[in-house]
Amino acid sequence: MWHAVRRFSSLVLLLGSVFVSTMEVGLADELKIGLKAELTSADPHVLNGPNRNVLNHVYETLVASDGNLRPRPGLALSWRLVNPTTWEFRLRPGVKFHNGAALSAEDVKYSLERAMKLTGARTYRSYLRDVDSVSIAGPDIVHVKLKTISPTLPENLGLVAIIPHSLGDHASEESFADGKSAIGTGPYRYVQWKRGESVLLARNPDYWGPREPWDKVWLQFIPREPARAAALISGGVDIISDVPANQEASLKNFDTVSVTSYMLNYLMLDQFRDDSPYIKDANGQPLPRNPFKDLKVRQAVAHAINREGLIRFLMKADATATEQLVPKGFFGNDPTQKGLPYDVKAARGLLAQAGYPNGFRLTMHCSNNRYINDAKLCEAIAQALNQIGIKTEVAAMPFSVFLTRLAGGGANGEPEFSMALLGTGAVTGDSLTLLTAMIHSPGKGSGANNYGRYGNPAVDALIDKAGATNDADQRLQLQKQAARLALQDEAVIPLQHINVAWAMKKQLTIVPSADGFTMATQVRRK
Repeated sequence: MWHAVRRFSSLVLLLGSVFVSTMEVGLADELKIGLKAELTSADPHVLNGPNRNVLNHVYETLVASDGNLRPRPGLALSWRLVNPTTWEFRLRPGVKFHNGAALSAEDVKYSLERAMKLTGARTYRSYLRDVDSVSIAGPDIVHVKLKTISPTLPENLGLVAIIPHSLGDHASEESFADGKSAIGTGPYRYVQWKRGESVLLARNPDYWGPREPWDKVWLQFIPREPARAAALISGGVDIISDVPANQEASLKNFDTVSVTSYMLNYLMLDQFRDDSPYIKDANGQPLPRNPFKDLKVRQAVAHAINREGLIRFLMKADATATEQLVPKGFFGNDPTQKGLPYDVKAARGLLAQAGYPNGFRLTMHCSNNRYINDAKLCEAIAQALNQIGIKTEVAAMPFSVFLTRLAGGGANGEPEFSMALLGTGAVTGDSLTLLTAMIHSPGKGSGANNYGRYGNPAVDALIDKAGATNDADQRLQLQKQAARLALQDEAVIPLQHINVAWAMKKQLTIVPSADGFTMATQVRRK
């Protein structure tokens, strides 16, 4: 799954020294990055992907991750199970916060407890829901006691920033934003945030890890793709993120690198209501039963979609076709898992067998500003469904409106839509996250994103068993079995994993990661 270089131009190095002008790569020790999404909160315990991209320069976590989001040592050099429900983390020696204080177990305890208690709509509480208590077992030893077995706890803790306990109850959004509480252990120090414009970072000279080459890093927020490209071409920035394939021609004088990300686009089908609100018969009259409750109809939808065709004619290099929940290199990926092939004749036959020889009418909902080509992708899927007799209209809307209606816009606060294009991903690099949230039946902390209300007791049992074992090999097999069975049921219909691309000046190179973050720590001169 590692990155594919779409265009690479070699830089000839002369014996002796190489002169790089400040016009080509900014100032000698300065890096300017153009990002699509801006910082929305300076509090490192507020959950938001774009925020993490910025703040991961300043703050670190117990457990770091590699390019496939698999765990590796971070502020914790090692971790182990003391007993089935207690994890022990041993801290890295010699780490100092930006204020000069040494990292201690007390800081870890304070940080995890703060993240567990923080209120608001977007917190890390769901990732920490299995934590019962955090205790100090020594100056550099932390014990995390669980309410139940939680094999992915290390990966989950890899999302929670560690901050000094000296901040106490005074740490707030305002104090992080103005820099008073913006104290981490990371390779860069927080300097300034100009809301809606940029964040300025300065190199941490006392960083415990390798010395960073950039004295200053400017993270500039440029939401529109053409504007980001223009900033790179004009020399305003040195590297930009989220470059769509249709911009490659205008960036021919720059190097472009892409990676398949964790973000999955898939179709959600309403499988719990007898009367689904956006499905009618071929004449526009109510149907006695929701067609999507019939496996043959769901299989017909799956047969109607030509994933490779969508990539070739619409998405191009912006996505990778998939029949799975997680991409290659992730825990739970199953190379043997195959979806139903593109077959219009088979799709029509299944509809007829299910009692819909003339098809039916459907309105499909999607966002129009959240994912690359999201509205166009919906239109293409609608055309595919029309070919098999499901007369499909598309209702596209801003993501904020879409999300509200998806989550509880229907009767009794139920998900509103009959079919929708959704996006989510295994942010920890482990399929158990998706299986628990979007496949498992809703209830008892599971199925929070199971908007189609798919339910299969056999699948639930496999997911529950996977989440209750600390044996990694056993867990891997259980997760593969659960995914295979759920996808045979067409619980959801995976379409593609979004690719993330960067364009940069030829003197630079980046080591990309599946989280799609643009980190100064991954950008170097050639």
